[in-house]
Amino acid sequence: MAECLLRNLGGDRFESFSAGTEATDIRPLAIRATAELGIDISSHRSKHVNECFGKSIDTVITVCDNAKETCPIFP
Repeated sequence: MAECLLRNLGGDRFESFSAGTEATDIRPLAIRATAELGIDISSHRSKHVNECFGKSIDTVITVCDNAKETCPIFP
């Protein structure tokens, strides 16, 4: 959700990536919530944070303390 919201609200001012410490299914409630905003994420997939390595990343935002503790450091 965060990735699509930043892309939608930020336009081309940001390049956003979303990943977690575990890749899971996209939750139906997330699909429904973003659809209410006119954003379709039904074809998106969950990604593991390792897929972000090699990308130039300026800011990392975590959404829970578990992610803060287990997320790798991005130099």
